[in-house]
Amino acid sequence: MIQILPENLSRHELIGLEAQIVAASNPSLIGISGHIVDETMKTFQIENHGQTQMVPKSGTTFEVKLPDGTYAVVEGKHLISRPSRRTQKAGGSIWH
Repeated sequence: MIQILPENLSRHELIGLEAQIVAASNPSLIGISGHIVDETMKTFQIENHGQTQMVPKSGTTFEVKLPDGTYAVVEGKHLISRPSRRTQKAGGSIWH
């Protein structure tokens, strides 16, 4: 299995990873954190303490905790795609 790195994160399944919103066009979203429990083409569902919040990818910047404990910051606009298609795409790094 290929290790999940910031450079290849978009080609991996994101469900199960921890994420926090660090910037958003809607200021009320900033600070939402938890595990990604579902993903659609345009949204993530993030669960924290039994509450699930649907968060748009567009206009949102996420900090994602990778399995090795490191973090990657990504703008949600780079993740807008059907999850099954996004994981098949190849491309350059969009991660900080």
